[in-house]
Amino acid sequence: DLRLGVVAQTTQPLERVRALVEAMRRRFPETDLQFVDTVCQPTKDRQQALRELAADTDVVLVVGGSESNNSRKLVELARGLGRPAYLVASAAELHAEWFVGCACVGVTAGTSTPDAIVDEVRAWLERH
Repeated sequence: DLRLGVVAQTTQPLERVRALVEAMRRRFPETDLQFVDTVCQPTKDRQQALRELAADTDVVLVVGGSESNNSRKLVELARGLGRPAYLVASAAELHAEWFVGCACVGVTAGTSTPDAIVDEVRAWLERH
């Protein structure tokens, strides 16, 4: 009897992990395949909030460091939803040309991004 277990990095989009598990179940139908959802709730919440945000925005800003896998995955998710998306560590990285013709800009942040940096980005957007 073949037994398989699936462990995924917690910042992976849950849809991607579930698709992998289903593909494995189709490929190995005779196996006992176990998957335990280990994605942390704050990550799930941010991903779901981004899905809702992206539906109503022209462009998405993700505030977070380039070393943050969580932040990079949020950018990837937004782009996968058909929205231009940019990862910025601070307001100093913003470019006005990103927002030309945009009626609504969505802002989200990685789980470890300080609120003060998000506030700085929001303030920049309000001034421009």
